[in-house]
Amino acid sequence: MQIEPIYAGYYDSCIYVINKRIIIDTGMTAGEVLPRLEQVTPLKNIELIILTHAHYDHSGCAGEILAHGHAKLAIHEADAPFLQDNSKSSALNFGSKINCPKPDIVYKGGEKIPIGQNEKGAEEYLEVIHTPGHTVGCICLYEENSKTLISGDTVFSEGGIGRTDFPVSAPEKMTASIDKLRKLNIENLYPGHGGPMIGGAGRSVELSYMMSSRMNKQC
Repeated sequence: MQIEPIYAGYYDSCIYVINKRIIIDTGMTAGEVLPRLEQVTPLKNIELIILTHAHYDHSGCAGEILAHGHAKLAIHEADAPFLQDNSKSSALNFGSKINCPKPDIVYKGGEKIPIGQNEKGAEEYLEVIHTPGHTVGCICLYEENSKTLISGDTVFSEGGIGRTDFPVSAPEKMTASIDKLRKLNIENLYPGHGGPMIGGAGRSVELSYMMSSRMNKQC
C-alpha cells in the first residue's frame, strides 16, 4: 500500500492518498488542498473519498474534489446526516458553511475496501472499524499486510486521543473504541492531525487507551 500524506492549512485534517486513487479525508481549505492534491494525482483519477467522520476540517473540500471527477463519497452511516448540517459538522466553528453532497456509500463497520495489489500480487484491503467517541460515526481504517492504521481523530501519535465534547460526540464509547484498536497488530499510525508514527505504533495506541481510561474514571 502506498500512502502519500498531504498537509494543507493549519487547521485542516491530514489528507492521505492511497495508491493514487483513494483519498482519506479532504481537509477544508480548497485553495491549499486542491493544488497539493494535483501534485500527487490528477483529480479525475480519484475513485473514492473516504471520510473518517463528518467534521468540517475533514470533509470541507469533498464537494470541490468531487466536482472535478467521478469519485464516490463514503462515510459511516451515523455521521452521514451531519454532512448537510453546518452546526453538527462544526462548519460554523470555522466561520464557514459545509457544501458537501450526500454520500454514495455508507458504512456500518466491518467492511473491507479493496485498494489494489501489493508488490507480491496479493489483494489488499482497508478494513472499516467503527470507533465512536469523537463523533458517533467515527471510523478508523486498517490495512493488515502493512500493519497500518489510519485513525482519523480517534487516536493520535504519542498517545493522544480526540476530543469528545462536541454535540455529536459519544464520550462514553471512546475507551471501548480504542480497546478495539488495541487488538490489532499496528506498526504504523497515520492520524487525522499531526505527524505519523512509523514503527512501534501499537505502543502509542496503548497509551491512548490508558489516557481515555483515566479520563473516564474522572468523569
